[in-house]
Amino acid sequence: MEIKKVKIGKRIYEFVNENWSTSRSWGHRTNLFKNGMECLEHKVTYLNRTWESYEYQTCMFGTIRTLRDLEEKRFIENYKYENDIERFKKGQKDLVIAEFNKTEIARDLDKLYNAVKLGEFYA
Repeated sequence: MEIKKVKIGKRIYEFVNENWSTSRSWGHRTNLFKNGMECLEHKVTYLNRTWESYEYQTCMFGTIRTLRDLEEKRFIENYKYENDIERFKKGQKDLVIAEFNKTEIARDLDKLYNAVKLGEFYA
């Protein structure tokens, strides 16, 4: 097991990474925690060698992408509910996504992605 931490503002994100294997494949599992609370678990299965800059990088990227997709979907659904919209008009969804990209969680996840890409963790 390996723990990687990233601090963004006052928030601490922790990746708890583990290996697993069976007779036919192997992989990585990552649990993402924000300030000690679990956000998401992601699992990657490998059948062959992986080409990562460092161990667990692909799984951590997957965790961030999945969480960003879930948060974006939640933001869109909340917007539709608050504005009593069933279906967006042409171009309206793009405007809502642009608003999501300005939120704190979207900015945090972008910074987290860059930290994982560059391997910028602290002990």
